Amino acid sequence: MSGKSDQREIMAKSKRGDHRISTRTGVEILAEVREPGLGRIEATIMDLSMTGFRMRCMTRLTGEKNIFMGLPSFAAIESKICWIDGDIFGCEFVQSLHPAVFDHIVSKYPTLKQAG
Repeated sequence: MSGKSDQREIMAKSKRGDHRISTRTGVEILAEVREPGLGRIEATIMDLSMTGFRMRCMTRLTGEKNIFMGLPSFAAIESKICWIDGDIFGCEFVQSLHPAVFDHIVSKYPTLKQAG
């Protein structure tokens, strides 16, 4: 993001209470996540943005270490857990996704609601 219009958008989101830098898109992706030193566990990615994702994971993650989220056919993406609400986790990517990668993932994995 650059320029005054981007700064105004961030300020407007902040005033609305929406602290996300980029827009979420609904997806439904069976993925694997892991904390360093632990094995891989299954998770469902529920929505995705260029800067992070929300997932459901039935196994408790500590949130103390960065995690690695692996999508089918993609390299693992380092992320940090920002919040936990039961079995739902909000995560931020350590490095944002490139727009072309984001578009490819979203087109490959639409939600069942969107597809049906």
